[in-house]
Amino acid sequence: MRFGLCADIRNVLEIQDAGYDYIDGKLNQFALWSKEEFDSTLELFKKTRIKMERCALLFPKNMVVIGKQYDEKAMRDYLDIAFSRMRALDCDLVVFGSGKSRLVPEGMTWQTAYRQLVEVTGIVGKVASGYGICVAIEPLNRAETNLINSLAEGAALQADVNLPNVGLLADAYHMWQENEDMSRILTCAPFMHTHIAMKGTRYYPTEVTEEVRTFFELLKKSGYDGTMSIEGKSDDWKADSIKALEVMRGLC
Repeated sequence: MRFGLCADIRNVLEIQDAGYDYIDGKLNQFALWSKEEFDSTLELFKKTRIKMERCALLFPKNMVVIGKQYDEKAMRDYLDIAFSRMRALDCDLVVFGSGKSRLVPEGMTWQTAYRQLVEVTGIVGKVASGYGICVAIEPLNRAETNLINSLAEGAALQADVNLPNVGLLADAYHMWQENEDMSRILTCAPFMHTHIAMKGTRYYPTEVTEEVRTFFELLKKSGYDGTMSIEGKSDDWKADSIKALEVMRGLC
């Protein structure tokens, strides 16, 4: 496996020094920067060994893709800027989490919202394909969204979208928060990408717990040998990122 850290991409040199294979950027951050700010960061990456191979946070928090507030043109305009900047940074995969964007609004049935999400994800996938980018669907726990909360639901969405560049992400933290049967990793594989953070706290995985060990074992059993990013929090991210990398490399 190869390991990355979800972070502000302006911290790429520190993450490189910590020993990571790549940085996992925040798309809804740098996609909204001015051209000058983005170009300055692009220059920074010319000095690095590692790249931004993955990014999360597909949509800005105020961009709604379910219900009456959905604006397809605004979404497409945003995606064109966002995906062109991803390609400029040599990134070829974005995670579709964005829980606030895909909330089922009051008064809408789950079935109607799901059908709209299939349509929206299909549009995202087709636009992404034009840039050579893959989209990994991220199931989120119920505290963050009310649509696609389990690995099985994410797998169903992937199947209904049915595009070769749209796949599934396994996020250990969200699975634990939902008390989801971790053996679903075996029945929902393959995966395009994975995330990890500690159960309950969402801190960086700086110790080998039984849950962390099981997550790695099931991924290996499923045949997964791709990328894993820490998407979590820390009180001392520089020190904890080094400890967490040692833990993950010891388990892969």
